Amino acid sequence: MALDPETVCRVALGLMFLGAVCIGLPHRLRADRSGGRVSIRADPAWFWILMGLVGPPVTLVCVAFLIQPRWVDFASIAAPPWLRLTGAPAGLAGLALFGWMFRHLGLNVTSTSMPRGNATLVTTGPYRWIRHPMYSAVLILVAAASLLTANAVVVIGGIPAFALLAARSRLEEQRLVGKFGDAYRAYQSRTGRFLPRLTRRR
Repeated sequence: MALDPETVCRVALGLMFLGAVCIGLPHRLRADRSGGRVSIRADPAWFWILMGLVGPPVTLVCVAFLIQPRWVDFASIAAPPWLRLTGAPAGLAGLALFGWMFRHLGLNVTSTSMPRGNATLVTTGPYRWIRHPMYSAVLILVAAASLLTANAVVVIGGIPAFALLAARSRLEEQRLVGKFGDAYRAYQSRTGRFLPRLTRRR
């Protein structure tokens, strides 16, 4: 008996969420126990205000889709099943990058753009090629969720959510330059922000 594509998409989305929590939460808790929590006030108020506007609708629609897809039919997008199902391998790729990133970032991880006082400059794993693999993983996972749910709220909300992270990454890099100086500037010159750099910056 063949599985209904909608059911496959719901299972894949649920596993993707569960995987992200199981990967990210232990690392964050371990880092907070080791170096203390970094207050979210380290980030500008506009970031959390705007994220609070775009994040919850996306999350609620995804949760509703998991429970009962008909609840969010009002924003559904007509997409062929084969296209929606590509969200499953995309989600797996996002989780793989997420896990790889956390493995190398270790106790440096925070929920803000402020580096920890005892932070070290990580240039291994995915950081060898990109400076913000966490944000790259988030983008892949948002794209995967958009495909699996085929829902306009997830698509439209996911774009500004990533844009906010991209905007915050500039502040994060300013703070990393302040902490690591020329070592971070040299690192910037040979890596891309979210994608590998094709040419070295002068």
